[in-house]
Amino acid sequence: MKGQMTRRDVLKGLGLAAGASLLGACAAGGTPQAQSPAQEAIPQQVTPPTAATGVVRLRLSAWADVQDAVVYQKMVNTWHAKQQEIVAVVEQYPGGYYQKIQANFAAGDPADVLYYQGWMWQAYAEDGLLTPLDDFIQATEMQERFPQTENYIVNTQWHGHTYMTPTDVGSLVVYYNKDLFDKRGLRYPQKGWTWEEFQEAVQKLSFVENGQRFYGWAQAGGWNGTYARNINFIRRNGYLEWDRVVEPTKALWEHEDVISALQFIVYDAIANQWSPAPDVVQGGGVGVDTGLCAMVLEGPWYMPRLWGELATTPTGINYDVVEPPVGRAGKNFNFAHIHGHTITAACKNKEAAWKLIQFILSEEGQQIIAEGGRMCGTPDLIDRVWAPIATTKYNFTNSEAFSNGMREGATPFILGKGTDMNAYGGGPITSLWDALLGLQMTAEEAIRHYNPEIQAELDRYWAARQ
Repeated sequence: MKGQMTRRDVLKGLGLAAGASLLGACAAGGTPQAQSPAQEAIPQQVTPPTAATGVVRLRLSAWADVQDAVVYQKMVNTWHAKQQEIVAVVEQYPGGYYQKIQANFAAGDPADVLYYQGWMWQAYAEDGLLTPLDDFIQATEMQERFPQTENYIVNTQWHGHTYMTPTDVGSLVVYYNKDLFDKRGLRYPQKGWTWEEFQEAVQKLSFVENGQRFYGWAQAGGWNGTYARNINFIRRNGYLEWDRVVEPTKALWEHEDVISALQFIVYDAIANQWSPAPDVVQGGGVGVDTGLCAMVLEGPWYMPRLWGELATTPTGINYDVVEPPVGRAGKNFNFAHIHGHTITAACKNKEAAWKLIQFILSEEGQQIIAEGGRMCGTPDLIDRVWAPIATTKYNFTNSEAFSNGMREGATPFILGKGTDMNAYGGGPITSLWDALLGLQMTAEEAIRHYNPEIQAELDRYWAARQ
């Protein structure tokens, strides 16, 4: 999965503000993995037969997974067959995707079109390294590919301008093992199930049989979980743990909703063996994919571990998915990941770059993304294009849980330059989580200890921006 680093690592040497931080979703962060077999051969680059010296040439970055190379090589080959004026070359940066982006910027040689996660690009935009897309979107009437819900806006816009496209997405849903629900005589969860029903199910689905322990819940799909994976529970009643999502000024974690959510979902679940502890998940994990866990909150990238030739268990898992449980707000606050493309300011032919992006966002381009294992960029395309492919390939039914997750989902928070905190934790947020995972502090103790440190980090962020 996508490797972890801070904005400080990414931006070091670029002449950007000191102390800036960017975090890519860690392996624990669970950003999209390839959903198709990684063994699929990467297609050869197909250059338009009439391409000559005067043709426009573009460089397009793709994530370092093998399947991303397959997807984007197919993408540009298909595009080349449709036009003869522009040639795009796919570049991959294995061993440190964002480090390579940083190195290319430092050398004055970035690719023309860069792929980012929605919380990773803001510092680059602040320093004029990315091109606003608003005029291109308006001129080519591509507005429908940019949903105007809060979550899409905060992931694609910065200070009033659009910089990133919603190329592929990943909403978090609850995967559940139907056989374990049947064994314990429990009804399968349905959209709109409550926080209290979820809590009861976690406990009833935790048991020992013939010396084998079964868990009702796992923090994540084989790892320990993070802050971002818990915002649905924290915000279930409509309370926000910040004064705002984009560039918050106040840390407001000392609230009963936050404390009770983290006490149950992390501390109590581990202490009572309703969820595998960090020492249990170390070295492979105990998730729904093993048959030993009843429920887990994960994204679409988790499916290959449950069904098909890459499944963890030879026979696969009899599973389905459902939206996370709701509280008094009656709303799904899952972390709805958005990833997409930007055009660098250094690109010499931005119009050509936009034409490439237009094709990636087109229904044909989105079909290629769906066939390659990624989830399409908008809820409508998820329903029309991705769902028929995914439900057949991965043997589940409720695809609307994913599209609804993108319609209703949320973002932990987003900051620009000047802090190590980010959507997946960082700084004192990570320290808070370590204290909970290790049962070193209760949720109330941990939050009262670390909320002032989170606030101090926000204060440093804003002081550095004066």
